[in-house]
Amino acid sequence: MKSNLNKLLFGASIIASVTGLATAPAAATTFTLSGADIIKYEAIDTNNDGIPDTTVANPNADINALLQGNCSVPAYEPQYQCQPGEPGGNLELFASSEQLNLNQFLAHQDVTSLDATFDDGRSMTLSSLTAVDWFGEDLNTGYGANTLANRWFNDALSAYGIANSPLLYNLFLNSGGFQRFSDANISYVNNDNGTVDIGLAGHYDARQMLLGVSSTQFEIPLQASEVVKVTHNGRTTYAYTFSAAISTLSSNDGTRSHTGVYDPQFTLDDPVDVPEPSILLGLIGVGGLVAAKRQSKKS
Repeated sequence: MKSNLNKLLFGASIIASVTGLATAPAAATTFTLSGADIIKYEAIDTNNDGIPDTTVANPNADINALLQGNCSVPAYEPQYQCQPGEPGGNLELFASSEQLNLNQFLAHQDVTSLDATFDDGRSMTLSSLTAVDWFGEDLNTGYGANTLANRWFNDALSAYGIANSPLLYNLFLNSGGFQRFSDANISYVNNDNGTVDIGLAGHYDARQMLLGVSSTQFEIPLQASEVVKVTHNGRTTYAYTFSAAISTLSSNDGTRSHTGVYDPQFTLDDPVDVPEPSILLGLIGVGGLVAAKRQSKKS
């Protein structure tokens, strides 16, 4: 027991040192939108208790009001909850993605983006994904190909000890899975001395989106953020995580999304990855991996 505890604490300390969990005041940011396929979701208080609890589409919402707040996710603390009212809503890029079938998605080239300029003069662009991002220039949708699609889907399943297979991959592919994870909902973009937190609103439990079923065989939620394309200084990365905080919000569009906030991080100077799940597995064991499964992937 003592040995396992030491391993857990050691693994947690590594994650904390890499991801910088302490929350600090974020630098002021100026936001600019490009593209028309966008939905602004505003957080509102529906029961008059002074705490926003529901997100509703509001095309006239102010971007800066939507992208306020923060909710950094302690990787070693399961069921972490955001402060009430944070974040203040979100901005969905490529909002029509889920309406496209696979062939339409493969032919779709339009991109919607959010440009963030920080008060230190540095900037970054967050964009929706196209099929080229997922499957490469040759649009190779095959299982096992060296593509973001295969890497991300395999990472998502591996985070929960689920063995990938052509059957699961092709089921996800042909049911519109990659379209569903191409339209990131940006909750905030906070720069703390070059370390940037990107809040991504999504489902706190994404098992239906990942596996196509509301399976009860797992004792914990299966979590996976949508993927956002990040461009900074001519370098492109793809940010996502498999650990969410409880947002205290829920969308009113019938999907009951926005219940979780995912928080990938990287530095503006030298983007780095947090430890891979396979590394954490060796440190803290399968049980600890569930409590320390935060991951931020870069190309």
